[in-house]
Amino acid sequence: MSDEVIIRELVGLDQTMAIFPLYSQVSRLSQAVVCQRLSAMFAQSNYRCIAAYIDERMVGASGFWTGTQLWCGKYIEADNVVVDSAVRSQGIGRMAWIEAEAERTECAVVRIAMVLGRERTHQFYARNGYFDDGLLMVKALSRGAAEFPEYASQQV
Repeated sequence: MSDEVIIRELVGLDQTMAIFPLYSQVSRLSQAVVCQRLSAMFAQSNYRCIAAYIDERMVGASGFWTGTQLWCGKYIEADNVVVDSAVRSQGIGRMAWIEAEAERTECAVVRIAMVLGRERTHQFYARNGYFDDGLLMVKALSRGAAEFPEYASQQV
């Protein structure tokens, strides 16, 4: 068995749906919902997905978006970085491929949003050169209240 990690871009919805078993380790979304959301993401024409493999076994995956904002110009933002629980803490989530793609496509920055409370994840990305540079504020609207009760508006 080799420990070499190979990164491959997943092209199209069918290939990208191969992330579902891995994604299921961290999400309760059904396969139908994941498929529906990925379809909508691909329709926006700026979403791509990569997967990390060891000996043909998918051990990591990340989607990413390319966009432009006034504050930074062109950027890439990683979306749902997932590493198989059996191989976490081995550097698979480092994002070197995404960083190289950002350089190749002349992006100014790479961004990644993380959930609060995941200190090991925060520390990992800090060790890999990422800075905590903001706060993402979220409010669940009526369509999202059931899926995200933690974001439901609290009247103070």
